[in-house]
Order: sequence, then structure tokens, then C-alpha cells
Amino acid sequence: MFRKSVQSLTAFTKACGSAQYRSLYSASALGIEGYEAYREKTRTQHLHNVDNFKRKMRDFVSGSATNMIFTEDLKNIIHLIDNTPEDKQLLKDTIMRYNQQGKELRFGNYVFGPVIMRACHHLGDADLALELFKGAGTDGFFDQLTSYQILGDMLYEKGRYQEVRELFDSIKSRQIQGGRFPKHCITLTFAACYKENTADSFQYAMDLWKELNSVGHVPMRKATAFAAALALSNGRPEIAVEILGTVAKGNYVTVRQLKTLALCALNRLEDVVPIFRSVLEVKGPFEKQQTYCREVIEKVQEAVKQAKETNVSSNLQDLERMLEYLETNGQIVNSTLDSILCSEIVSTAQRNDNKSNLADSYNTRGGRMQQQRNFRPTKKYQQLRPGLSDMN
Repeated sequence: MFRKSVQSLTAFTKACGSAQYRSLYSASALGIEGYEAYREKTRTQHLHNVDNFKRKMRDFVSGSATNMIFTEDLKNIIHLIDNTPEDKQLLKDTIMRYNQQGKELRFGNYVFGPVIMRACHHLGDADLALELFKGAGTDGFFDQLTSYQILGDMLYEKGRYQEVRELFDSIKSRQIQGGRFPKHCITLTFAACYKENTADSFQYAMDLWKELNSVGHVPMRKATAFAAALALSNGRPEIAVEILGTVAKGNYVTVRQLKTLALCALNRLEDVVPIFRSVLEVKGPFEKQQTYCREVIEKVQEAVKQAKETNVSSNLQDLERMLEYLETNGQIVNSTLDSILCSEIVSTAQRNDNKSNLADSYNTRGGRMQQQRNFRPTKKYQQLRPGLSDMN
């Protein structure tokens, strides 16, 4: 029974990890939107002089070594390049010449690394970003955590997961900006290991988790979910349970569903009951309804059926009734767990924008009180909810 459950859930999570390539961080979170806005501003300032400026810079980088490349020149090139081989070569040549000039001539504090990475991200060229990183990165030109994050996101988006791991090893060895374990780079690394889903990536992720645990580092909740999902897909539900146990907010959407899958694989169906109860219990008319993915519910139903056939557990009535409540209450959705797990990480500003409509309704004069007065529980709501409390 245990082996059969693990095999079933392993197939499920491996199917999850085979989704199409996409970015882990939103354009806003990476600063791409800001780069694109400044790019438009730069083009407007140059108007019809863009081609002449590029021609002049090509003459500068190919001519005498005494030709100076100023900070403003490189800034303009970064924001004016097009997706052509000629412009990409110009960017490489300009960066090389700029770096060859003595650092004593640089009096500004402009940091180029993240901006160049955003330009490469805008062009969709991970190869160019990696080439620039390897070429100019040895002298600290790209030694900023943001540069690593943007490059890592590009590699992740292209499905180059092993290179994401190699990039993280570079961060640890260099201790960029005084830290070995930057949270966003860690999240990207666990995400890449989850998507790669090989024996090597699993071992790498587990070793990294142990290392983080030994120094007291607490990863982002999303990184924890990736690590647990990877453990599940490699037939180690007991590791998944231990990893998920480190999350303070256990009812978070990915955490509770991964934990449910892991407990099913371990034949601990009685431990699924309190998780379901926390999802079903009434918290207030304005709180968002918590849901489960249909594919996860189907795995629970399958585990219940197997348990009944083999008499592994005799007390499944509560769990079966909760499964019915979830369906009747509309708390089962067709979204896949993988799509939720791999959803884009957005910026704080984006999160605030998403909440603005609700906030506006609360902030309008008498808005909240009016909503409370207008709230009337439906007949279905009244009938189903009291039944749940009877199971305590």
C-alpha cells in the first residue's frame, strides 16, 4: 500500500514538474518594466540620432585605445540596443572598453550590472547575459545580488536548470554583498531543482536544505514548497513532511496541499482531517475562501479507497464527509498544483494593486459597515457549516 501510494504521487508530482518554461519572477519584480520605461525615455531624447550615436560608439571601441567611454555613453548603449547581432556586439565591446579604462577615472556611483542584465532579459537573450557575466564578472562588474537574480531567472525561464545551480555555487563562493544565502537566489535554485527533477538535482537540493538549516537560515515559503515538492516527486514523502513543518503558516495554499499529498503517501489519512477542517471552518464573511486543487482531492479519494480496501484505517467517515463538503461548497478548483507552485513572484507594488479594489471598498465612508449589514448567509451556507462543528 505504502509503495503504491508513493509511486502514484511520484507520477503526479513529476507530471507537475514538466510544465512549459516560464519566468519565476514578474517583469516588475525584476525591474524590467522600469528598464523599458527608461529605454523609451532615452530613445525619445535621441530622436533621430540613434543610428548616428551607435555608429560613433562603434568607431570609438574599434579605434584608438585613447578614446574614452564615459558612464553616460555606456548607459545610452544599454538603453538603445536592438535585438540584432551588431548591437549585441557593440554592447560587448563597449563594456570591455569601459572596464579596461582605469577605475580611477570613474567618479560616479552608477551600478551597471543589474541594468545590463535587464537589457538582456528584455532582449530574451540568456546566452548574451551569461557571456557578459563570465567575461566582465571576474572583476566584480556583476557582483550584485540583483544581477544574479535576473540572470538566474533568465536561465530558469530557458529551462537551463543546471546552470542555475552553478550560478548559485558562484554566489556562495564569492559571498556577494556579504551574504552566502540570498533569499531570492535560493528560491530560484530550489525552483530549478524542482523543475529539473533528477537524482542529482534532488541531492543538491537536499544538501542545500541541510546547509541552510545548519546555519539557521529560513528560506522563503515558496522555496520551502519547491523543496518539499521535489522530495515528493522522488518518493520521499517523509522528507516533504519534515520540510513543510518548518513553515509557520501551515494553511498556505501550496503548503497544505503538498502536506496532504505527503500524508496520503504515508498512509496518515487521519492527519489530513485537521488540515481539511482548517480549510472548511468559518472565519468571517470577508475572508477569502480557501480551496484545494481537484487533482490533489482525487489523490486523497484514491488513498481513501485503497485504505478501505485493505482495512488500513477504519475511521474515514469524517474525511469522506469533508471531501463532500469541499465539493459542495465550491472549494475545489481546476487549477493544477504545479501552476500555483510555479506562479510568478510579483513585486510589492503589484500585490498592493491586486488588493486595491478590496481596500477601496473598506476605505470608503461606511463601506465596511455596509458590507456587514448586507451580508446574508445562504441556505447552503447555513446548512453545511454547522454540520462541520458536530465532528469535533
